[in-house]
Order: sequence, then C-alpha cells, then structure tokens
Amino acid sequence: MKDKETPLRLVRKWEKMLPGVYSILDDLHAAKDSGEILWPDYCELPIGAAFTYLVYQVGLSKQDAAMCAAELTACWTWRQTKKIYLFDPNLAKSLAEQAEDTKDTDILPSDLLLHLPYPCIYIKAPGLVDDTDGFWFWDEYDINEKRAELRIQWVTSDMGYSVAQVLHLLPGATIKDCVIDTIKTTMEHLDLDIKLQEAGVEDAKILLSAIQLVLYLLSENAEIVPIPKPVSTGQTSGNITRLKKSEDKAGQVDGFSVGIRIGAALRKAVQRQPHEASASTGPAKRSHTRRGHWHHYWTGPMNGDRKLILKWTAPTVIHPGGADEDNIVIYPVKNP
Repeated sequence: MKDKETPLRLVRKWEKMLPGVYSILDDLHAAKDSGEILWPDYCELPIGAAFTYLVYQVGLSKQDAAMCAAELTACWTWRQTKKIYLFDPNLAKSLAEQAEDTKDTDILPSDLLLHLPYPCIYIKAPGLVDDTDGFWFWDEYDINEKRAELRIQWVTSDMGYSVAQVLHLLPGATIKDCVIDTIKTTMEHLDLDIKLQEAGVEDAKILLSAIQLVLYLLSENAEIVPIPKPVSTGQTSGNITRLKKSEDKAGQVDGFSVGIRIGAALRKAVQRQPHEASASTGPAKRSHTRRGHWHHYWTGPMNGDRKLILKWTAPTVIHPGGADEDNIVIYPVKNP
C-alpha cells in the first residue's frame, strides 16, 4: 500500500505542528496504568485527554480544541497498530444501501460495537461519501458524560483533514435506540427546536452507512484477506544488514482487502442483462438485487459466558438472466 493511499499524512501533520505530541499522549495513556486516571478498557485514550492537552499546554481555545481533539486522538490511537481495511466498492455500496432500510440493524444490540478487533481501525472506501477516502472508527469514553461512544472520523480524499461523527452507545440498548438518543441529544445541545423525526436525517444516514461497514468487519463470515507487504529494503555492509529506520511510513501499515469475491459477484450480477422477451415466456423481468441483511444469535451456556455472533446475509440476485432463470443467492466465500 502506497503512502498516499493511507491517512499517514494526517498522522505526520500533527507531529509536525506539535513536535513530541504523540509522546505526550503516550504519557497520558500510561497514567491509566499507574492508576492516576481511570477509564474503561474498551477505550484506548479518551478524547478528553487530547482536549485537555490542546487547551492547557498548547493554548488553543476550548472551541478550537473541541474541533480537532477527535482527529488527534484518532491519529494517535491508529498509529499504534496501523490497520487499514480496503473495501471492494461494490460490497461497500451494497452495505451502505442497507442504511436506507435499517430494520434488521435497528434491533442489533449496541454492545456489538464495544468489541472491536483493534483500538482504532481505518476503513478505506473511496466515494462512499462524497469527497472522502474513508474513515477511522474507535470506541470512546466521554469523561464528562460518563458514556460510551462509537467514534467515526471521515477523512477527505486528499487526506487533508477529517470530520467527526458520534454514536452514543447506551447500555443494553439497540442501535436504533442509540441513533435516536444521539440525534435528540445533539439537537438539545444546539438548542434547536426541530421535530426528532425531521432532525439529522442525512447525518444519521451517513453514520448508519459507516456502521454497516463496521458491522461487516465484526461479522463471523466477513471475507478478509491480508494485502502482502513489499519486501523491505536495507543497506548491506559485509554480512550485516542494517534496515532503514522509518517512523510512520507506509511500510508499517497492515492492509487487508475486504470482499474481493463477493464484490466481484455483485459486479457481475449488475452487468448481466435480461434475455429478450419471447412469445412463449412474455416480457422478461428486469434483473435486480434484494438487499443484504444481518442475523445475530447467542452462543454459550445459559448460565455462563455467552457470545453474540453476527452474520451477514449477502444480497439475492433476482432474475439474473431474465424471467426464465432461477433466482441466485450470492454467498461470500471466506479464505480458509
């Protein structure tokens, strides 16, 4: 993966603007281990820590610090593991379309979003939202509200800046409950007299589109394949090979391709044309796909530790070759 294809530009921007900033955040993170500050384990570092640093050590106004603390936190957290998941565009589009009919997403427990595989992940899905390359996501703990949140940080196509979104994660609630609470709280905070059903519709749709991709990564049957890294180059002197040291370089990024096979199947289904109408069969029905959806269930003993399993059911292609052919269900194939 090339450097310009990653959000490393933003990561390096903060180090350039505030030399040593990541070491300072490292120290703040270490304060939890020493017991000086406490927050839940699902959160690597609260945004409030970056906010406090920007206000009291850098000297930003509280308004300016509030606008950029989330981006700084995303950069610091993501650079710990540097994981990027590159979604097939057809799969990303298919998942995003599910946000328009979220009945199955509505009933999913929000607890699903508190068990991420890494502290912060970057999803690369160019074009999912206009002028964006993708987004970071991570679990946040709001120190002031004592509340869990899923944070989404959209990164522009040129990797120049990012825009924040948030989903409140209420204990024991469904994702629908969380979306409603987030919109309602935002409107109250902005002191806007807008009916809830009319408020934040577009923002909520964008947020739910991102959540669909997050849920796919958390699903049991996700199709994820590591992207091979280029062979490292080094300087050889005699029998000793000295590797070039690099900080925040693309060679440190672990990339994964998501949905190569299922994306190809979806693309082929869209490209197929229905047969011409004939006197015996009548007009052929137009080929189309029925949206994918989620299934979830619990495993484990009733009186012991139980685990929530999430699975994605891929779209069904209806009349792929015309009215005289059977329906086809697309099944994603996972590498062994």
